[in-house]
Amino acid sequence: MSYTPDSVYATLKTQKDDLVEISYVSEATQQMGVLALMNLLDTASNRNQDHQVTGVLFFDNGIFGQIIEGRACFLLPIWESIMRDPRHRNIQVLDARKISERRFGNWSMAFYGSEEIGKYVPELKTIFKGTIHTLPNELLNILKSISEETILARK
Repeated sequence: MSYTPDSVYATLKTQKDDLVEISYVSEATQQMGVLALMNLLDTASNRNQDHQVTGVLFFDNGIFGQIIEGRACFLLPIWESIMRDPRHRNIQVLDARKISERRFGNWSMAFYGSEEIGKYVPELKTIFKGTIHTLPNELLNILKSISEETILARK
């Protein structure tokens, strides 16, 4: 299935009380140093806690990847904010679907860079040096795999 930002709006508006997961990748419009990333994560984490939203953010080589999850009614204003955020462009929605349980329940916003991802899947480190057009599915699968390993480790 092909997803667009508009199809995400439709999903969020029709499934208001359902638990929903959205994943996307985008390109940074500016250099993101450590301080800028820390500020972004702090703001996102606080906003997510206020709205009972959980998820994970990836950033490396000018590419963002994110999976967010929560009640659709709480995700809608966050998605609108993501779409307006001038720090990125070329948003590619990878998935937007109803889920039965949270994958990132303990993380208001976890963060991974390519070094952390590389610890889990070393052969994919080189993929992160590509462009946004070569990355989406690999990134989504890696983030999901890491979350599953983390969930299993907590049990």
